[in-house]
Amino acid sequence: MMRNNTRVRLIISILLSAALLIVSLLMAGCAPTTARVPADIVLINGGIYTVDTARSWAEAAAIRDGVIVAIGTNDEVERYIDDDTEVVDLNGRMAMPGIHDSHIHPLEGGYEQVYCNLGGVDNVDAVVDMLRNCGWDDDSEWFQAVGLNLGLFGIDGPDKSILEDIAPGKYIFVDASDGHSALVNDKVLDLVGFDANTPDPVGGVIERRKNGELSGTVRETARDVVDKNRPPRELDVSIAAMREAVKQMHSFGITSVYDVWVGEHEMLTYAALSKSGELNLRVLGGIIDEGVFEKHTGEDFERVVRERERYESENVSFNSVKFMVDGVFEGETGSLLAPYANVDHLGVLNHSPDELRQRVTRFYNLGLQLHFHTMGDGAVRAALDALQHARAQGDESLLDNRHTLSHLGLIDPADIPRFAELNAGASFTMVWAYTNDWTMNLELPALGRERVAQLYPIRSVHEAGGVVLGGSDWNYGDLNPLSSIETGVTRANPFAPSDFEVFGDEIVSLATMIDAYTINGAWQTHSEGESGSIEVGKRADVIVFDHNLFEIAPKDISETVVDLTIFDGRIVYDRTQQGARAFN
Repeated sequence: MMRNNTRVRLIISILLSAALLIVSLLMAGCAPTTARVPADIVLINGGIYTVDTARSWAEAAAIRDGVIVAIGTNDEVERYIDDDTEVVDLNGRMAMPGIHDSHIHPLEGGYEQVYCNLGGVDNVDAVVDMLRNCGWDDDSEWFQAVGLNLGLFGIDGPDKSILEDIAPGKYIFVDASDGHSALVNDKVLDLVGFDANTPDPVGGVIERRKNGELSGTVRETARDVVDKNRPPRELDVSIAAMREAVKQMHSFGITSVYDVWVGEHEMLTYAALSKSGELNLRVLGGIIDEGVFEKHTGEDFERVVRERERYESENVSFNSVKFMVDGVFEGETGSLLAPYANVDHLGVLNHSPDELRQRVTRFYNLGLQLHFHTMGDGAVRAALDALQHARAQGDESLLDNRHTLSHLGLIDPADIPRFAELNAGASFTMVWAYTNDWTMNLELPALGRERVAQLYPIRSVHEAGGVVLGGSDWNYGDLNPLSSIETGVTRANPFAPSDFEVFGDEIVSLATMIDAYTINGAWQTHSEGESGSIEVGKRADVIVFDHNLFEIAPKDISETVVDLTIFDGRIVYDRTQQGARAFN
């Protein structure tokens, strides 16, 4: 369970696990050797990868009242079966702990079903066709789309000319697949007052054609200006979108998430689904700090931080703040320690180092978990420096708060050992870590080949003792954790054959990637005493794959599918019934 005070939460977790274990052992000790208190669900005939300390395997497991009560051989576990027990015959399939996604935007993912979704569209003509066929002929003033692949365009981004004859008379906002840029039409540019004479806002870019005219691409704080003029979301639409997002996450075995772009609207959405019993997810929510992509400012921001407990429940906590430290490489807004290859500047730090230290220290001392967007090595250093400053002057009881740096496109070698030293998690978006058109058209021109070959140094952090975490960044990355797991193991394109060069120096093992999405994810949320592995006394968050990941070729990992997702001892997704059992 998640609570606001980190130490209290950890103590409760330990006591709960101990109590459950004692009860289980007492039941086992008091019962005859041939009988046990019946289980609700029993898994048999499988390869259950427990992710316990020994990384052991088991053949069977029993679940009762949401808790793992037995693990072992079929003979040892079958005693928990009676006429009311649901027996799942794994028939050799692999089971493992439920997935924890350490960096995700579930509501944005849900809105892929509301807006025109360009995800997976791989050429400009197809983009235009999709926009024209998205059913924009309605009464709304805005036409909104998501998932535009910037890799289809040059480093200056797409041009608004592709929006001609799309949704005439409407404001058009096409969000890029990185979430840091958008393409808008003239009507939107007029609305926000951007013209050829408008200077770039601090921390942002208004892209221009060679003749100085605006191209329609806006980045970072310039995108933020546009975003704040979009119509506010309606709560009932967001609840429906989140409901669908939860179903999608269950279909990929996700049972726990760190939602890192939260405001009051997201809190209300989670509270509504939690109250109705439809959430079936463990959630830690990070309230976005004031600055770029903020949801609240001034006293309104302070109010949301103060009142966050009003929206919490047993499995939902908002005891976190997220900082946008820098931008991204494709817009040359990611913060670097050495200049970009094509332009002589270091990118953007959204806060000065002193200001970042002050803000980090303030929330650190409130006992909140901190989450940092850090793409470039300059941002990584600034975040680690701020965290080191806060730890040096803060209460010793807060040293185990387990803050997280996310994305980590580049890390200077001198900073790699600091993750372990500062007890900070390293959340890698590994599904971005292969070479494709995005690399060739955006990252190589911006960074140069030497730095591109060093992107996402997951092995180096792991070998230096840092806690490696797995995050999808969905809807800006692929939701399927197996896509990221395969990329971490191969550094090759998990979606299709590719002739692009593979930069393989940072490859890690399959076991390391599974750890990142299970027991390490539980560590991130102080829940390793009750989840993250399949052990007696822990919560029964379990997934079943159609194949054993350890027995197939690495290139086939992402082709594996989830057959069953169990959350808190209840089946919430069953592929054979196409999810029909969800939320029972």
